[in-house]
Amino acid sequence: MLSLSFFAAAAAASFLSLTSAIGVSNYNSGDPVIKIVNTSPTETHVYKVEANEDNPPSAYGGGDVPLPMITAQPQQTVDFFPGPGFIGAIGAKAGAGTRFEVNFRGDSPGAYKTWFNSDMQFGMSNTTMEPTHGDKQINGQNAIAGEQDCLAVANAAWGDVDTAFQQQLLDTGYLEGFTGGNGALTAVHMDSNADLMVVEFFQMTAHMNAYLNSGSVAGEATSRIASTADSFSWSVETNELTITGY
Repeated sequence: MLSLSFFAAAAAASFLSLTSAIGVSNYNSGDPVIKIVNTSPTETHVYKVEANEDNPPSAYGGGDVPLPMITAQPQQTVDFFPGPGFIGAIGAKAGAGTRFEVNFRGDSPGAYKTWFNSDMQFGMSNTTMEPTHGDKQINGQNAIAGEQDCLAVANAAWGDVDTAFQQQLLDTGYLEGFTGGNGALTAVHMDSNADLMVVEFFQMTAHMNAYLNSGSVAGEATSRIASTADSFSWSVETNELTITGY
């Protein structure tokens, strides 16, 4: 059985106070690594790791469920070594925030091809994922999933809907704030029970950088939303990714 290795060292020339590592004990240079950065000076961030049943035996935790949570203390960076060929997901706020799906199976000799995406169907948080070294997508576009400030993104689109629809959205409880030309949102929420109008607002009007429902994978009847959801899947030639929590 694989053992988990834990170690910590002071980070040099960095505003982050501590760097630690977690994952498979047989990590080799060139294996996948997900760097988890907590930029908050006060909040502890906890991430839920989900395994895929197709994970090889060498995967983090041996593919057992549930897998150990990953905790990043305030201003701490955690290097997560999931093991070669890892397929799974990492959810912020212990699974109640933005969730990132990762597939490291696209490796080929001398090159890497990694797929990842973000979803907010189970919850949203101010969390992003991107290639650690700024790598672009295979098609040359930027590759960043999630949002640094979900409330700001929603507020930027709040004036694009009329007052009557604003009130309908507020009545769902998933958005909080005030209507009208000078109105603004004070909080936004998301989970799998959200009304379709909430999904449409976040996905189609606010253009959150994630998908807000399961897209065509689950046979979403609203094709416009489904096609948009499917567009939030990135392919990059690197196996080093960074999750940043704000």
